[in-house]
Amino acid sequence: MQSIADQLRRSVPCADADAWLDDLAFWDAMRGFDCFDGADSTFVRVYAHAASVQQTLEDWSDTINTERAVARGQNWYVIGPPGVVNALNVPKDAPKIASDLGVPARLTAEQDYLTTCARFVASEGERYVKHPGKRSGSAKQYETLFPGVTAELHAAIDDLGRTRIGKIPDTERWIAALSTIGPRVKAKCVATYDHVRDTVNPLEGTP
Repeated sequence: MQSIADQLRRSVPCADADAWLDDLAFWDAMRGFDCFDGADSTFVRVYAHAASVQQTLEDWSDTINTERAVARGQNWYVIGPPGVVNALNVPKDAPKIASDLGVPARLTAEQDYLTTCARFVASEGERYVKHPGKRSGSAKQYETLFPGVTAELHAAIDDLGRTRIGKIPDTERWIAALSTIGPRVKAKCVATYDHVRDTVNPLEGTP
């Protein structure tokens, strides 16, 4: 994943960039970059599983217009200005296959649970960086749904450096900085699923 992401990044304007070491809004492993060049932004994403491309592109559907285009390969996509996207130098072993969003497959119940857990990690991670001494009003509910994840998340952020994250001026870039802990905390999400799986089957998806 990383080598594909690195090559795609080198083919787009990227005066400033945030590196992503995981996706904190989706269950699958991911590598990527948010590239900034003046007023333009280009987003590079590479996933471990091919189905994840179209599943996550669905979240970008409202942003694709005449000023923002998409190109995708089997397990990657790039979103950005049409001129940038059309001029991509794609890896020879990971060719471009389409310029649309495609049709996503439905998430399984486990994938749905893990995606919800990842999104909890992102929101609780930001909250913990801002207010480490305060307990979330929904803490008990989330501990029931994701047992042990909050403690693992807080420990991971402390190991990473909570104060360092908090010093990033643009809070919208905190999540990319927190993505470093994604693999560690999402592994905890996977471990908790076995303990609660009988209670999450009603979530959207199929067993």
